[in-house]
Formats: sequence, structure tokens, C-alpha cells
Amino acid sequence: MRIQIKDNAENWLNWGNLVQAWIRKTKTRPANVGDLKRQLTDNQVNADVDGPDTKPVVFWDYPDNNTPLRIALPSEAMLDARLQTVLPGAYPLPHFYDIAFVGTPPTRAQLSAEEAQKFAARRIGEYSVNECC
Repeated sequence: MRIQIKDNAENWLNWGNLVQAWIRKTKTRPANVGDLKRQLTDNQVNADVDGPDTKPVVFWDYPDNNTPLRIALPSEAMLDARLQTVLPGAYPLPHFYDIAFVGTPPTRAQLSAEEAQKFAARRIGEYSVNECC
């Protein structure tokens, strides 16, 4: 993962708000990793970012008319790396997902190795067509 957001609900909220500010152009999009790290700090986002401060950061925006239809696919290396993290037990969702679950504390399903792999495939498929929102 190129940006690793520390997993707690407030941190994910801060990250989501920063992303929305970039979309709405109320904050300047960072041009490099150093700029990104400064914005993360300024917006109380605790995250690790890969690469030196001089590494460029590039944004890709979906067109409003969505022509042509774009399907985002990770590289095979990214897919293989992600699938290595899929193990039996609770699927590793960010903890902010707990907000949408019922129960105190929310209970996560304990998945078999096979179902965990299937769940990962579903999430990868969902991401490829979700258009970021």
C-alpha cells in the first residue's frame, strides 16, 4: 500500500475530509510526497507514505460523463501482495466499518480460509467498479 492510514475512525474521518477538500478544490493537491506528508500532519491524519519527499504525487480524476467506461485494476504484484494478507479469521477491514455494524461491540464474522479469499475477491471487484465513492 502506498499510503497506510492508521486504523481508527477519527483518523479515517480526517483522511476522508482531506480527500473531499482535494475533490472540491478547497485545498491544494500535493505535488510530491513531502507536500502530502505536510498536509496529512496539518489535517491530523496519521499515516505512513512510501517514498522520498521528492517523489511526485499524481491525481487521476474520473470524468463527469464517465466516457469511456473505466475499470480500475491493481497490478498483479499488488493483487498478490494483498492476497498474502488474507488469512482465516476476521477479515481485515478498517475499524471505521464497525460504525455500520450493529452491536456493542460490533462482532466480525470469523471466516474460513476459503471464504476469506472469496471476500477479498469481492472487495477487489467492488473497488474496480466503485468509482471511488
